[in-house]
Amino acid sequence: MTTRPLSFSSLRTVPISERKADTDERDYGAPYSANSSLSDLLCSLPNLGAGADLFHLRDAIVSSHRRGRKIIVGCGGHVMDTGLSPLLARLIEQRLISGIALTGEALLQDVEIALTGQTLGSHDQDLIDGRYCITDETGRLINDAVNMGAVENWGFGASVGRKLLDMESEHLEHSVVAAACRCGIPVTVHPTIGADAFTLHPQAHGESLGSVAMYDFRLLAGIMAEASGGVLLNVASGVILPRLFLQAVDAARNLGKKVEGLTTAVIDPSASASSVEDVVGRLSQPDGEGYCLSGPDEVLLPLLFGAVIDALGDDVE
Repeated sequence: MTTRPLSFSSLRTVPISERKADTDERDYGAPYSANSSLSDLLCSLPNLGAGADLFHLRDAIVSSHRRGRKIIVGCGGHVMDTGLSPLLARLIEQRLISGIALTGEALLQDVEIALTGQTLGSHDQDLIDGRYCITDETGRLINDAVNMGAVENWGFGASVGRKLLDMESEHLEHSVVAAACRCGIPVTVHPTIGADAFTLHPQAHGESLGSVAMYDFRLLAGIMAEASGGVLLNVASGVILPRLFLQAVDAARNLGKKVEGLTTAVIDPSASASSVEDVVGRLSQPDGEGYCLSGPDEVLLPLLFGAVIDALGDDVE
């Protein structure tokens, strides 16, 4: 039996007036003119798709800042490696960030920047020689700070921040951890023992690392317990921080704290399905909104906070 093509002569059509519109010309992009302002650039972006999400996120940050609600930023190592630490340090100083959470890799790179003004790469030969990313000065500073912090009952972030401030390094102005410590903004660090190179350093002690890391997770839970109506940005961490944020909120709610109405976002060039599900889906519930900007954080984060500062005008320091 031969299959024949269908005839479309009797196909039913629909008047355009009965179709539901997906977009409207009022939301379309416009050409950008030379010598225009940041406001003009923002107005040239389409208010659709990722552009609309960016504007919604901007408005949520502006509203949270004006109402004194928390604006929490979580960073994976890619954030530091793409040159965003000076931006974050300045946003901390401007009180546009009220809490920072870092992976162990992000901390390591922040310390490298504070010490040298650089992030340090690794090569195949380092792996062959058995010295992959185990830099002496970086590991020594972090573990000296951690070992002292465990004795003094400080958290991971506070311990390293105090150590950096005491050193008065030439590149300290670019350190996110130092800026947070100097400005009294809580900064938490969440290492992975064995994966983060500083945990392999000869001066590393599991008891100290566990003590300060546990302190910082409890501190993160305390931050999230006060985050209702605020904003949470997860930047370039596909696995560790999304799960930590979720667990911190769960711990806070288990202890009777009310956490609701969060505006959440994943900003990541390669956002994982689990990070989107945890941050955009689960953490925005109940009564919040979640967004995923799956593009380069080194472009999206400056653009987002440029839009925030432009909207706040004289309301920002």
